[in-house]
Amino acid sequence: METLHIVVAGAGGNTGSHLLPHLARMSEVTRLTLVDPDTYMAENLHAQNVDSLNLGQPKVVAQAGRVRQINPSLEVTAIRGLIEDIPRGLLQCDLIVSSVDNRAARQRINELAFRLNTPWVDCGILGSQNLARVNAYMPAQDAPCLECLWGEEDYAQIEQEYLCGAEGSAYPTMASSALGALAASLTALEVAKILSGDLADSVVSKQILVDAQHHVMRVSDSRRNPACRFDHCSWVIEPWNYRVSTTTIGATLNTIGSISIEGHRFVQELVCPSCGLQMKTLRLNRPFSRCPKCDRRMVSPGFGSLDRLDSELAEEYRSLTLAQIGLAIGDVISGSGNRHYRISEAV
Repeated sequence: METLHIVVAGAGGNTGSHLLPHLARMSEVTRLTLVDPDTYMAENLHAQNVDSLNLGQPKVVAQAGRVRQINPSLEVTAIRGLIEDIPRGLLQCDLIVSSVDNRAARQRINELAFRLNTPWVDCGILGSQNLARVNAYMPAQDAPCLECLWGEEDYAQIEQEYLCGAEGSAYPTMASSALGALAASLTALEVAKILSGDLADSVVSKQILVDAQHHVMRVSDSRRNPACRFDHCSWVIEPWNYRVSTTTIGATLNTIGSISIEGHRFVQELVCPSCGLQMKTLRLNRPFSRCPKCDRRMVSPGFGSLDRLDSELAEEYRSLTLAQIGLAIGDVISGSGNRHYRISEAV
């Protein structure tokens, strides 16, 4: 029997928490990777598939335990963090499901899915109008993507609320548990169609919008926008078996010519927002180290950031290891000549 791996972003939220039990019961699904940055709080009890015993737990930990109770043979990986900060190689799978709560995260998932040549399903709810929505995308140059329907206003509002709530919040949706469960059920049905290869009757390149307030369902088609800002390219990703703890930047540059991580930049200074400590360093701009004086998360002032490391990199940084600048196993490095490499631990 075919074994399938699904990544669920926003796994613990209003829709994701209701969706996971459906996925756990699909016989062809043998592996789930759950991604969510948040922790369960008391206000989540009214709308999310969670109980009081889970309060204070990271959402991915709580949900991993719940799906294992449903299907003890299921391989479950729980990753606490933002989907855009997870090394892309750890997210290679057969299908990505998104129930995140902001446009910026959806944009990154769209990019991730196309780069990995992986179909993805996006769902959301709008509690104030009792709306539930499901879209699906199949990466291809001539196929529509999330951004094909975006205009200037969409990009201008990219950090604002979009269907599931405000960024960084687990509870501004005004949505009931029933609405989240409705979106989850619709999503699970579409996931099953895609996994079985029934694309003709699926929501791929379409949108299902259910207006539960007025008992109306609308299905609309999407088309590839020739003016889409996103390039729709999928990557061929080669294995790269070097230890991040010992491989230096200099050695990496000598091997692949340059280093970039799409969606991130390298910064050359970190500042503590609490005590003001400044550190000259080279780091990838995803969650930074904590301040050695007061344990607050360090931030970057943004000056002197680099989108790529290449032959012009200062000599003082070349002896740093990949781990020291924040790279990890699973990261996908883009090198010279439009080649892409997934960092794997050396054997």
